[in-house]
Amino acid sequence: MRWLAENALPIWIGGAIALTMACVAYFQTRTKGAMYGILGVCAVTAALLLYNWLVETPREAVEHALYNLAAIVEANDVPGALAQLAPTAKPQLRKDVETLMPQVLIERARIMGEPQVELNADESTATIQCRGFIMAKNKRDGLKGGAEDRFVLQWVRQGNRWLLDSYTSQKDWNGAVRQLQKASPPAPTK
Repeated sequence: MRWLAENALPIWIGGAIALTMACVAYFQTRTKGAMYGILGVCAVTAALLLYNWLVETPREAVEHALYNLAAIVEANDVPGALAQLAPTAKPQLRKDVETLMPQVLIERARIMGEPQVELNADESTATIQCRGFIMAKNKRDGLKGGAEDRFVLQWVRQGNRWLLDSYTSQKDWNGAVRQLQKASPPAPTK
């Protein structure tokens, strides 16, 4: 039944096929039983769609955590981003959040395409592979730029929450910020 909670497309397709068959039966016979069949198909399809909407599977939960993290990063919320890190997160990850985020004003942090989510067997950890886009402005000199990157994020479940444990990316974000700092003149003092 979990596959029904993860994807509504089979429900829509199955409901449309069953409704078509019930309508054909009704138009051929014009009986109350056929009309009740149409109402039954509509009721069952609606119930399955409601089930799909109400139930959040672990795969959906970790995907929502990813989008929530992107929204927190876009809001430039350093304490919020730190709250999304697992207690077992690598110290370098905490350091990246604490040092990189305050140096830039993030205008956009988006997940591009469909993230690929893989859960382990006991559903306590997950790996997400995705593409992300970040557009930010350097607070020091006002230079603005954007970059796309591929990320592999490791998540762990702590109770009902999914928290980021580690990540890898193709770009060296620390190196990029250091280069910007070397290239830009110091901020004027007031």
